[in-house]
Amino acid sequence: MKDIEHLLRVAVIFLASITVFLVVRAVVKPESYGKIGRYRAEALDDSKALPVRYAGQKECGPCHKAQVKEKAGSSHSGVSCESCHGALAAHVAAPKGAKPAKPAEAEMRRFCLRCHEASVSKPAKFPVQDGTKHNPDMACGMCHKPHAPKI
Repeated sequence: MKDIEHLLRVAVIFLASITVFLVVRAVVKPESYGKIGRYRAEALDDSKALPVRYAGQKECGPCHKAQVKEKAGSSHSGVSCESCHGALAAHVAAPKGAKPAKPAEAEMRRFCLRCHEASVSKPAKFPVQDGTKHNPDMACGMCHKPHAPKI
């Protein structure tokens, strides 16, 4: 009997732990969790209630035809306007009131290197630069057009 006592203690602790877990889970778990997947069903309504901030690429074309045309044939064709200019839903709703952000000339180098800084995680054919060696005292826009960056 003495050999079984320590096993019984471990079993009691194990069962108590499972009971505490199940009670806490029942109290904490949202009612809609798991109804349509491994998340709260109300999360969809929460997301729908958020204000729309991004307009989408197709909204830029009607007013900015020249920029869209220039970008269409370039290596930046797949980059959304909002990737560089920020959320544009307010600008689309009120074009004269809300102006899109334009990266400042002084910050352009750091801005471009967010995507084009050399990194082992980038695909081999992705155009990258070492910001300390590639024309370190010049803004990227002096040689490259932002919408069509080939020289």
